[in-house]
Amino acid sequence: MANVQNISADPPSDRRNQDATIFKIPVGKLGLLSSILMGGACGFIVFFATFFLAIIGMTIYDAATHTSMLNLNISYLYIAAPVGLLAMAVSLAYLLTVWVRRKMSGAE
Repeated sequence: MANVQNISADPPSDRRNQDATIFKIPVGKLGLLSSILMGGACGFIVFFATFFLAIIGMTIYDAATHTSMLNLNISYLYIAAPVGLLAMAVSLAYLLTVWVRRKMSGAE
Protein backbone atom coordinates (compact mmCIF):
# COMPACT_ATOMS: atom_id res chain seq x y z
CA MET A 1 0.00 0.00 0.00
CA ALA A 2 1.05 3.53 -0.63
CA ASN A 3 1.88 5.70 2.31
CA VAL A 4 -0.17 8.89 1.91
CA GLN A 5 0.71 11.95 3.93
CA ASN A 6 -1.32 15.08 4.40
CA ILE A 7 0.81 17.83 2.88
CA SER A 8 -0.52 21.35 3.00
CA ALA A 9 0.92 24.71 2.08
CA ASP A 10 0.10 26.22 5.47
CA PRO A 11 1.43 24.62 8.64
CA PRO A 12 -1.15 23.78 11.27
CA SER A 13 -2.26 26.69 13.39
CA ASP A 14 -0.89 26.11 16.86
CA ARG A 15 -1.42 28.87 19.45
CA ARG A 16 1.79 28.06 21.30
CA ASN A 17 3.98 28.54 18.21
CA GLN A 18 2.48 31.90 17.25
CA ASP A 19 4.22 35.00 18.54
CA ALA A 20 2.67 38.43 19.02
CA THR A 21 3.10 40.51 15.88
CA ILE A 22 2.39 44.08 14.82
CA PHE A 23 2.24 44.43 11.03
CA LYS A 24 4.04 41.07 10.71
CA ILE A 25 6.88 42.29 12.99
CA PRO A 26 7.44 39.72 15.75
CA VAL A 27 7.28 41.78 18.93
CA GLY A 28 6.77 38.67 21.04
CA LYS A 29 10.49 37.93 20.97
CA LEU A 30 11.70 41.34 22.14
CA GLY A 31 13.62 41.62 25.38
CA LEU A 32 12.92 44.10 28.16
CA LEU A 33 15.30 46.80 26.89
CA SER A 34 14.09 46.40 23.32
CA SER A 35 10.47 46.74 24.45
CA ILE A 36 11.23 49.91 26.39
CA LEU A 37 13.15 51.41 23.46
CA MET A 38 10.37 50.54 21.00
CA GLY A 39 7.75 52.12 23.29
CA GLY A 40 9.82 55.29 23.65
CA ALA A 41 10.41 55.46 19.90
CA CYS A 42 6.68 55.12 19.25
CA GLY A 43 5.97 58.01 21.63
CA PHE A 44 8.70 60.12 19.98
CA ILE A 45 7.37 59.51 16.47
CA VAL A 46 3.79 60.29 17.46
CA PHE A 47 4.91 63.44 19.33
CA PHE A 48 6.76 64.88 16.33
CA ALA A 49 4.04 63.93 13.84
CA THR A 50 1.40 65.55 16.06
CA PHE A 51 3.61 68.59 16.60
CA PHE A 52 3.96 69.04 12.83
CA LEU A 53 0.23 68.68 12.26
CA ALA A 54 -0.55 71.07 15.12
CA ILE A 55 1.71 73.74 13.66
CA ILE A 56 0.13 73.31 10.22
CA GLY A 57 -3.37 73.43 11.73
CA MET A 58 -2.62 76.54 13.78
CA THR A 59 -1.12 78.24 10.73
CA ILE A 60 -4.24 77.48 8.67
CA TYR A 61 -6.44 78.69 11.52
CA ASP A 62 -4.49 81.96 11.79
CA ALA A 63 -4.66 82.49 8.04
CA ALA A 64 -8.40 81.77 7.92
CA THR A 65 -9.32 84.02 10.86
CA HIS A 66 -6.77 86.76 10.03
CA THR A 67 -5.32 86.72 13.52
CA SER A 68 -1.71 86.62 14.57
CA MET A 69 -1.85 84.48 17.66
CA LEU A 70 0.49 81.79 16.38
CA ASN A 71 2.23 80.58 19.54
CA LEU A 72 4.21 77.38 19.17
CA ASN A 73 4.05 76.75 22.91
CA ILE A 74 0.40 75.84 22.50
CA SER A 75 1.11 73.34 19.74
CA TYR A 76 3.59 71.25 21.69
CA LEU A 77 2.53 71.87 25.28
CA TYR A 78 -1.21 71.29 24.97
CA ILE A 79 -1.49 69.19 21.80
CA ALA A 80 1.65 67.22 20.90
CA ALA A 81 2.98 66.37 24.38
CA PRO A 82 -0.23 64.75 25.72
CA VAL A 83 -0.75 62.78 22.50
CA GLY A 84 2.90 61.62 22.46
CA LEU A 85 2.80 60.62 26.12
CA LEU A 86 -0.46 58.74 25.61
CA ALA A 87 0.95 56.87 22.61
CA MET A 88 4.10 56.01 24.56
CA ALA A 89 2.07 54.80 27.55
CA VAL A 90 -0.15 52.61 25.38
CA SER A 91 2.75 51.11 23.43
CA LEU A 92 4.78 50.50 26.60
CA ALA A 93 1.80 48.87 28.27
CA TYR A 94 1.29 46.54 25.32
CA LEU A 95 4.95 45.66 24.78
CA LEU A 96 5.67 45.11 28.46
CA THR A 97 2.53 42.98 28.79
CA VAL A 98 3.74 40.78 25.93
CA TRP A 99 7.18 40.56 27.57
CA VAL A 100 5.76 39.64 31.01
CA ARG A 101 3.40 37.04 29.50
CA ARG A 102 6.31 35.43 27.67
CA LYS A 103 8.43 35.37 30.84
CA MET A 104 5.59 33.94 32.93
CA SER A 105 4.78 31.23 30.42
CA GLY A 106 8.37 29.98 30.44
CA ALA A 107 8.75 30.27 26.67
CA GLU A 108 12.46 30.99 26.93
